[in-house]
Amino acid sequence: MALKLFACLILLSAPLAAQTTPKSIALTGRSNVSSGDILKSMRSRCPNVSIVDEAANSDYTLDAIRTKARQPLGIVPEVSFDLTLFDRDGRTFYSASTESLGGAVKGLCHAIKTFLMVDVVDTENLTQSTDVRGDTSGGAARAVVNATTGRRTHTDSTTIKVIVNGEHALMDCYERSTGCATLGPGKYYGELRGDGIWLTYRMPLTHEQVRNHYKIAGSW
Repeated sequence: MALKLFACLILLSAPLAAQTTPKSIALTGRSNVSSGDILKSMRSRCPNVSIVDEAANSDYTLDAIRTKARQPLGIVPEVSFDLTLFDRDGRTFYSASTESLGGAVKGLCHAIKTFLMVDVVDTENLTQSTDVRGDTSGGAARAVVNATTGRRTHTDSTTIKVIVNGEHALMDCYERSTGCATLGPGKYYGELRGDGIWLTYRMPLTHEQVRNHYKIAGSW
């Protein structure tokens, strides 16, 4: 009962407020998608969001890049739109790469309306190691693969302590087949769905986007 009440309180507060509070976006200097084209896509999806000139006066900054992939002669180049939205502290709020500007803006508007800040205070990680170098149970072919792969170690986040809207919550990784990428303490953005939260962020160095699913498992 307490978990359901916690989820309902979050749903009734931040997402509803985000839908009604006007927001502003400033484009980064490297953006090559015009503000007019972005506003045209926003008009029906998030009319309360405007584009301003000065980043200092905006709620977010947006990196909007349009790229064309080189194709053989006579073939129409593939076009992609890469949108990355940052909050005032430079943290990635949302990112997407799609073939249409409308599709990318649709996801961006959804994020502005629904995403919550999740303050990760502490994490409990699970590390698993396997050594299959001498395992021949799978036959000769499998033995060769095992000898090549050797020792493998995998670490993922299992349980994390977070603060959301002032509430202290304990979240359990729900990615049972693959595990959740290891999170360090810090502030992230996620979407609340039922009794779970989806956290979305970019990995350091590789900048690969990761989306982990956690279940609200209690309080701390």
